[in-house]
Amino acid sequence: MMKDPYEVLLVLAAGFFYILFAGTYAGFYTVYKMNGNEKFKHMSFGFAGAMIYCAYILTTNGIFDPFWKGLIAFATFAYIFIPFIMWKVVVKIHEHEQKLKQEENGLN
Repeated sequence: MMKDPYEVLLVLAAGFFYILFAGTYAGFYTVYKMNGNEKFKHMSFGFAGAMIYCAYILTTNGIFDPFWKGLIAFATFAYIFIPFIMWKVVVKIHEHEQKLKQEENGLN
C-alpha cells in the first residue's frame, strides 16, 4: 500500500508519460518508415525505452493490484508491436488499392 503521498504523484506522472511516450514512439516509427531516415528510427526506439521505463515505475509501486500490473505489462507488450503490425497492414491496403486501380485502368 501507499507509504508516501508523493508516490501517487510519481504514478500519475509515470502514467501520463507512459501514454505520451507510447504515442510518440509510434509517430516517430511511422515517420521513419515513410522517409527511411535512421534518425527517426533511433528516436522512436528511445521513446519506446522511455515508455518501458514508465511501465516499470507503474508496475513496481504498491498502488496497483496484480491485475492492473498485468494489464500494464500486457499493454506495454502490445504497444511495442502495434506500430510494426499496423505498418504492414497499411502497406497491404495500399498494395491492394494499387492493384484495383491497375485492373480498373486495364479494363477501361
